[in-house]
Amino acid sequence: MSSPVSQTQSQLANSGFPETPNGYGGSRSSHGDSGLHYSGNRRNNHHMNGGVNIHRKMHNSNRRKGDDASKYANAKLEDFTGQIYSLCKDQHGCRFLQRQLDLGGETSSGDKSLSKDVAATMIFNELYLKIVELMIDPFGNYLIQKLFESVSADQRLILVKNAAPDFIRIALDPHGTRALQKLVECISTPEESRIVIESLCPHVVSLSRDLNGNHVVQKCLQRLKPEDNQFIFDTASMHCGQIATHRHGCCVLQRCLDHGNSRQRRQLSLKVAEISTNLSLDPFGNYVVQYVLTRGDEKSISMILDHILSHIVSLSLHKFGSNVIEKSLRINHLTDTVIDVLLRNQKQFSLLLNDPYGNYVLQTSLDVASPADLAKLAASLQPFLPNIKNTPHGRRILTKIQNIL
Repeated sequence: MSSPVSQTQSQLANSGFPETPNGYGGSRSSHGDSGLHYSGNRRNNHHMNGGVNIHRKMHNSNRRKGDDASKYANAKLEDFTGQIYSLCKDQHGCRFLQRQLDLGGETSSGDKSLSKDVAATMIFNELYLKIVELMIDPFGNYLIQKLFESVSADQRLILVKNAAPDFIRIALDPHGTRALQKLVECISTPEESRIVIESLCPHVVSLSRDLNGNHVVQKCLQRLKPEDNQFIFDTASMHCGQIATHRHGCCVLQRCLDHGNSRQRRQLSLKVAEISTNLSLDPFGNYVVQYVLTRGDEKSISMILDHILSHIVSLSLHKFGSNVIEKSLRINHLTDTVIDVLLRNQKQFSLLLNDPYGNYVLQTSLDVASPADLAKLAASLQPFLPNIKNTPHGRRILTKIQNIL
């Protein structure tokens, strides 16, 4: 770990850094009390005087913010040797350091004293032991993201090793998740990938179900090689129901189907198919079933159809299950099969017509049916129309059938 640090120390040892600029000052402004009303109550009077003090503090605070920004205007990175960590926690200091990584020690007037590599190494040397703290810092995380892009592969490996024991805490943090996603984007060596995989592997379920953590899993799916992502598919398949029925987890499974190779997609799709009936009844799981119907392999789709069509009426009457039936109707190569099963259940059409979800299944079937099936549906529905013609959904179905007949 000491080698990258020692290399840079030799580069910077004779730079002759100037002393850190002195602190700034500022005169306090005076405010009159003519606008204050004295109530005769000591507590109220204390409160009003406190209001003046607060106003003074706010005024001085605004001046300090301006001073903070201006003190970096013509500063050089060397001016802050030994103090870089403290700059990371300050908005203006953090922006200054990011600019140094972009420009290589350049001041706002264009003077340049360091190369980008030397600037990156100087910042790295003072921060590599503080990596976890800065990745979850509101300001520091932005600098660390840029540092991941700027350092050498050896330096980045040190950062990865230092942060790895806390990857889960970082991933669950609203600031840390962004920094960790950037790290996943930047890794370029098998060793870095191995460390990331080993650190995240035991926590795929909890990460997938977390507001912040799920984005780290999705970033791995997007950036790592399919074979490196196998740990995600293994866990997702083993805990399919637990992940699919969660607001964020269902999105992770859909991204798995987007980015996996054919074997991985088939592995996960078959697990979804096995529990597709239960998933179809879930507010989030139904989206996963629909996604497999559109992107899954032939065997998985066939399994899902077998399961959902054996419960076509009960699913059509369900708020979420009806979405799955409608999706299957709208997939061209499945339409005829689904309508055929619907027609075999025409004794239940009255129930479907009067149901707030079932009537949409029938409307969709009328929209997508072939001419031959359309005629069969119209004939089957016609006896029930007088009883529903005064309802909003009944009028829509009546209009569709009248256009056919």
